[in-house]
Amino acid sequence: MCIENYSLVEVGAKVITKLLYNIPVAIVLCIIIAVGAYLYYNMALQLESLELKGYPSNKGYVSDEVWYVNSARNLLRIIFSAQPRMDIPRASLIFSSHSDLLQAKSLAETYSVRVVADENYFPKIREEEGKYVLYVESQSISSIKALAKASNAVDIVYGWLIGDARGTYNYLNLEHPPLAKYLIALSIATLGDKPLYWRIPSIAMGIIVILFTFLIVYEVTKIPELGLIAAAATAVDPMTRVMSSIAMLDIYVSAFTVLILYLAVKGKFKESALFLGLGSTVKFSTLLTAIPLVFLYMNNLFKRGYRIKQVVGEVVYYALLMVLSFLFFQILISMPIILKLGPSAWIDQGLLGPIQWHLSAKCLEPPPKCPQSSTPWEWFLGINSFPVYASPLIYAQGFTPAYTVALFLMVLATPSMVYERSARTIWYMIIGVFLGYVAVWILGGRTQYSFYAIQLTPLIYSYLTVQIYEFIRRENIEKIFDTWRRLVVALIKIVFSIFR
Repeated sequence: MCIENYSLVEVGAKVITKLLYNIPVAIVLCIIIAVGAYLYYNMALQLESLELKGYPSNKGYVSDEVWYVNSARNLLRIIFSAQPRMDIPRASLIFSSHSDLLQAKSLAETYSVRVVADENYFPKIREEEGKYVLYVESQSISSIKALAKASNAVDIVYGWLIGDARGTYNYLNLEHPPLAKYLIALSIATLGDKPLYWRIPSIAMGIIVILFTFLIVYEVTKIPELGLIAAAATAVDPMTRVMSSIAMLDIYVSAFTVLILYLAVKGKFKESALFLGLGSTVKFSTLLTAIPLVFLYMNNLFKRGYRIKQVVGEVVYYALLMVLSFLFFQILISMPIILKLGPSAWIDQGLLGPIQWHLSAKCLEPPPKCPQSSTPWEWFLGINSFPVYASPLIYAQGFTPAYTVALFLMVLATPSMVYERSARTIWYMIIGVFLGYVAVWILGGRTQYSFYAIQLTPLIYSYLTVQIYEFIRRENIEKIFDTWRRLVVALIKIVFSIFR
């Protein structure tokens, strides 16, 4: 009885000690997350403020927000028959003729409607489509509707003024799946239709990236301090700050990537496959996470004593599971669009379209005719970075020295990855996603942009943290160079054997 009581006391003491040890870690992690959230919110607010200084010439959209926010607003009204939350009713009225627009301007005062921006603020829509836009506000939606009807407006888009780009008044962005745009639309419908509110979901995704960066490193190393270092570096990285502050899709991709890989290192591979399918409904580039998932799954099987033939069979089964998850979630999340547009249109535009989009070269002319594109390896070197904002000039670019060192170590350590260690697990992650982008580039997707690298950012700092920590032990460095030496010697022998 005394022995049992002693055992219970010992176990209780260990639990209390662990909790006490984790409290400071949890506090520091919360501080890192709070700092990250503040940085992202503050930058989102600053960008809104910069845009509003030139309103309505400046329309609030930063970079590709012009596509994603307008499509989110169109999904809200066309697919869900809902409207943005507005303090004062505002709308963009679309006209097919200039005479109808002039009539609307002449009748506006009669219907108690104020013209905020006329067709001169939307020159691209006018010149490229022959359509005319009038942005108006009133004290009632009925007044705007009456004016639109009296002047033969062909469409009404309620909420913030639409972007001046081709088709923004009815564009659904079907070349990318809709989940992220649903979340942006939800924010517009519940919080309001203004730039800061478009970006709230992105801020939330940035917080998720920080949290799961910590969890990945901690799960792999069981050293919470390393997880905190990786999370802090990810939180303040310029790439994370920019992409978590604007309403674009790639921060969602990054959030799903770290979530999927965390589940994998926890050994929950089926759950990882399910979340891979769900993550693909944000953007198809989430599917590149399947490569490190397979690497991790194979490693797990070999550790459990599976033979090569068994591993191949299990990997085929796992790949099939990922394909089924992908198809299931694509259909489930896109069901409102399928019901509205029809299965045939969705398969063509929403399923096959994204594949073609990712594997095609969209625009190959040099800037300013085309956006600045770059290759996956240039992201690590800070070359040809994508300009997100013009004044002040803001690039989608990470902290280049860290990225460059990560690329160097990633290549340098490759031969030594035959040995089991913590860095190898994270090496699977970063090399897998990187090779995925390289494969897309080889297959024809030559117009890739530096902001895609946000998917790699948490993996870069996770890998750097763990790899550098392992280098504290000199024998680990020696092992890398010894592996290279043996590899080079073997290659030389093969070459000379050709001439024997």
